[in-house]
Amino acid sequence: MGATTSLCGLLGSRREPLGGDAVAPEREICCDYLVVGAGASSLAFVDTLVEEMPSVRVCIVEKREAPGGHWNDAYDFVRLHQPSLFYGLPSRQLEGNWLLSFLKFQKPWFHRATKQEILRHYRAGVRSWSRAGRAQFYGNCEYDFARTPKSADGTHYFTSLDTGEEYSVKVSKKLVNGVEYEPLIPSKCPLPFPVDKEVTVLTPNDLPATRKRHPHYVVLGCGKTGMDTVIYLQRKLGVDPKDITLLVPNDVWIYDRYPRVPSRGPWDFVHKYLECDGDFPRTCLAMEAQGLFLRFDETRMPTVLRHPIIDKKELALLRRVNMVRRGRVSSIKLGVGKRSILLKFGSDYLPMTFRENTAFVNCCSPGPFNGHRASLNSEDVDIFDSKSLITLYIIFTPPASLPSSAIAFLEAGLQKGTIDLEFGRDLLEDSSLEPTEVLRRLFHPWPIMSKNLKGVVNPILNMALFLALAHRDCREVLRWLRSSRLSLFSMPMYKSGLWDAVNMMLEKKGNLGLTDKEERILRKLVAKLEPLRDV
Repeated sequence: MGATTSLCGLLGSRREPLGGDAVAPEREICCDYLVVGAGASSLAFVDTLVEEMPSVRVCIVEKREAPGGHWNDAYDFVRLHQPSLFYGLPSRQLEGNWLLSFLKFQKPWFHRATKQEILRHYRAGVRSWSRAGRAQFYGNCEYDFARTPKSADGTHYFTSLDTGEEYSVKVSKKLVNGVEYEPLIPSKCPLPFPVDKEVTVLTPNDLPATRKRHPHYVVLGCGKTGMDTVIYLQRKLGVDPKDITLLVPNDVWIYDRYPRVPSRGPWDFVHKYLECDGDFPRTCLAMEAQGLFLRFDETRMPTVLRHPIIDKKELALLRRVNMVRRGRVSSIKLGVGKRSILLKFGSDYLPMTFRENTAFVNCCSPGPFNGHRASLNSEDVDIFDSKSLITLYIIFTPPASLPSSAIAFLEAGLQKGTIDLEFGRDLLEDSSLEPTEVLRRLFHPWPIMSKNLKGVVNPILNMALFLALAHRDCREVLRWLRSSRLSLFSMPMYKSGLWDAVNMMLEKKGNLGLTDKEERILRKLVAKLEPLRDV
């Protein structure tokens, strides 16, 4: 299915005739925003943009056939880690009809969407924009970043992966890069070490369709995909836990999906990290004491946080299998006579031997931790790159879809003239700055893999800046957050503790290494956000 069918047949188009026959899209396109990628970040951005600017024209280019980003390539048994309540598009529910849920004796706030539900959600959203004339979707197409024009009035290009046809795009406002943080998943990433070709290597995608049962399964990787795989093998395939080995290169901290206090969760980590002066072990132990963190083995101290979320029943299943802690795998080789398989590690560990029909399940890909420099150090990475470019990075802690929606709200405010530019210029102590330059200098990504105190607590600063700048009246921004289904502020009785956290940053300015100018910025934020001190 090429660009023509993806746009007009699957999702509908402004050019679709009444009879329903698809009309080939034009090769020369004009739009206000050209969005590259149709994953969770890009689509949350578009949904907010078209809501805030109803007359805007958006063109979405996606290398896959349908919207949904990496969800199209994910394993079929995957579910959201977080509640559906806070994921997806802000304009439409993902958790389904609440009344029907109650009639089925289900709690909608515990709903976790399946892959299929998520893809339907995104397709319905893109279809509605297309039919309303707000967006055009070009699937199976690839944007040519090498030919991105240097000037705002230049021409952009993308190509159909099916036909090789090239499309040119005139963009009146901005290019939006939504693929920088695209998750890398096992079905698209081969194992990063040598494996003899006779060895059976599966991905989680293969498991539902695999009829052959293997005497043993070795799960390579202990992130969320690895955890899901171990649970699926037991619950759905009925594999005895003694026939499953989970390799654990490093013990990891895990978020409890159902903490003792429902309004607490992953977003508490940065506040606790600030409170503990950047002491990672102390922070994690404090989170565990509050019932927010779990670990495989309570006698072992995890060293890594990659933000997986599971519940205690799933943890019990994980604890039943064989866990091997010998560092990272270096190779998988057939033994002498090809009747056994050698799993080799680094020089500090002896290899392990498995039977010849053992299946190795590849769960090694990094997911959203794809090594992008913004995940380690965000100081030289920009979101509002220029007058003609926005790059969608993570600026807040989870829920995951809110950051891109907030970036779109800022962009819409920039175009409508409703953001508080004077306050932004005052923060930067430069009254001559262009509007885009104000946002470029103030907002930076959250370096999600960093343990540097200043980097880890960046979401606190970004949320304070967002509330202070996105509208001249910070209470209007709060109203927007409370109306967004993607935001924790939409939860009744939710208390963010943001104003207190910004004050704590001032108290700990020495530990944070704040400059005099950064201290002045925080003091001005505290003053402006005074009306929200109890929020």
